[in-house]
Amino acid sequence: MIWAARYLSLFTGLLSLSQEILWVRFAGFAYKGAPQAFGIILGLYLLGIALGAGFGKLYCRGERNLYNVAGVLLVIAAVFDMLLPWLAAHAFSFGNLAGGLVLATSVIITSLIKSKIFPIAHHLGSSSSGGKVGSSVSKVYFANIIGSTLGPLVTGFVLLQVFTLQQCFMLMAGLTLCVAIFCFMAGTFSHCRLYLVGGVVVTLALFFLPGTMIKTLAENTGSKEGPFKDAIENRYGIIHLLDAEDGCDFVFGGNAYDGRINIDFMGDSNWISRLYMLAVVKPQPMRVLIIGMSAGSWTRVVSAFPGVEKIDVVEINPGYIELIRRYDEVKPLLSDPRVEIHYDDGRRWLKRHPDKNYDLVVMNTTFHWRAYITMLLSREFLEVLKSHMNPAAVLAYNSTYSPDVFKTASTVFGKVWCYGNFVIAGDAFSLPSEDEATRRLGALRLDKKPLVDMARPEVVAKLKACMGNFEPYSAVEARAGRPLQVITEQNMLTEYRFGQSIMKSIFD
Repeated sequence: MIWAARYLSLFTGLLSLSQEILWVRFAGFAYKGAPQAFGIILGLYLLGIALGAGFGKLYCRGERNLYNVAGVLLVIAAVFDMLLPWLAAHAFSFGNLAGGLVLATSVIITSLIKSKIFPIAHHLGSSSSGGKVGSSVSKVYFANIIGSTLGPLVTGFVLLQVFTLQQCFMLMAGLTLCVAIFCFMAGTFSHCRLYLVGGVVVTLALFFLPGTMIKTLAENTGSKEGPFKDAIENRYGIIHLLDAEDGCDFVFGGNAYDGRINIDFMGDSNWISRLYMLAVVKPQPMRVLIIGMSAGSWTRVVSAFPGVEKIDVVEINPGYIELIRRYDEVKPLLSDPRVEIHYDDGRRWLKRHPDKNYDLVVMNTTFHWRAYITMLLSREFLEVLKSHMNPAAVLAYNSTYSPDVFKTASTVFGKVWCYGNFVIAGDAFSLPSEDEATRRLGALRLDKKPLVDMARPEVVAKLKACMGNFEPYSAVEARAGRPLQVITEQNMLTEYRFGQSIMKSIFD
């Protein structure tokens, strides 16, 4: 029976750490990628493990059949594993405070119950060791380490790539039930293998429940611009859509606004005019780099710039390709011979291609307070980008209204302009006259047709208004109201110092 104790330790570690990965994904989505989500979930999980291990040793006293005890605990754990994600998703409908409390409690309960098994497995392993207690305990512990290592790897890299978050939660609940039945079989119910078949059936039933968890969580924690339409999930994150009456559906990545399906200059529902103004600033870029394609609207407009010969797109989440295929407005990108899409991290891809240089670089950066955004906003990364830019090249990206983003750009580039929330930076560019801007905008061609009809007075009026929105960096600095700071990979100041705290959002 000593091997049964080791298997119990292994599977408990695997299931427990897998659950932690799922709760991190859940919390990250609920709080729109706030950087504190991982640390808070980890802290709660460790608290649950400490409490559970303390309680678990109490079961080892007396003459109980510990395999049966472990089986009962795991049945209870399976029930909670199945119910708590749904409960937490619905709790956010009562507000961030209720949702946060239920989420925190759910994480603690999840880890607490399974961690009770850890001292039980050690006791079982040492009591059947034939006197070799030290060796037996180390092997049980080693089995737990193997399971705890495999859990995040298998769940994070494989299961979440193939299945939805809901399916993974239900799969873990079903597998916990199967391990419970294994414990009963190792205890007094050694001939009840039929129950194991029942556990597999329950697992499959849970796995194929209607997929509404992300819909519920998105509706309770996310934007209310339109009804939930669909979600695309993979190991890189969760993309979901909201239906829009005007047909320009809303796109969200990790529950944070990511854009809309629109390339119309006059409609401008996603402020796509920022890309049109790039055609005014940098009219004929031969080679273009786009980091972060999202739903493809920006890339589609850039493909209309005259003189473009090559567009390298670096997108970390291949789920956006599935999204682009659904919309005729942006779908032609996928068959454009000038567009090459690379599924990779932007920094890693650039370091692997030191010979690549560009005339225009566009980054579809997310909100400045989200986790890992420093990797794109930092001075260090801007210097990497500059090394890949030709002397007259232009860089454009979204500041999401963080004035420190402009300050950081000003330390790397000779010229920095503001267009709304857009940073436009370089060492050798200037704004043209209104007549030249009109000519440059009229030169845009998409599928060999003019993208903008400059014969329409309202189009000319909009262009004139847009030209008035350009401001030098000094204007941003003047209205900031505080000394601006440079974003580095050491201070991560937009994520933490000037970021969006989870605790603040809970108590607002």
